[in-house]
Amino acid sequence: MRCYPDDPFRIVKEILERNDNIKCVLIDFHAEATAEKKAMGFYLDGQVSAVLGTHTHVQTADEIIFPKGTAFISDVGMVGPKNSIIGARIDEVMKSTLMQVPFVLEPAEGSAEVNGVFIEIDDKTGSAKKIERIRQSVEL
Repeated sequence: MRCYPDDPFRIVKEILERNDNIKCVLIDFHAEATAEKKAMGFYLDGQVSAVLGTHTHVQTADEIIFPKGTAFISDVGMVGPKNSIIGARIDEVMKSTLMQVPFVLEPAEGSAEVNGVFIEIDDKTGSAKKIERIRQSVEL
């Protein structure tokens, strides 16, 4: 297998070509820019069941099923402390931000937030039939 460390588009194509008999394929695309994630979704439309963006910890409201049957969302969001900044203690993130000095961030405590998606996939074709965002508060 060739390795293109700077090109996830080529890498995913090579992986899919080696595993072309698998019907249900979920891609977790860990990237910063929503445009990159959406480009990957369109690039793989009809070849995978879903392209699910991750990284920002904040769930987006752009879930869609592309024309050829691939479910997509820019970011599924995080599972973690609700009263936090991307899961970390607010005071520590603020100190790091205001002082412009990196700190080791500790996880926040308290009630949790669960983000994710429910995807219904046709088991014969591998195409997505439905995508629905999940966002639930959990009191601990």
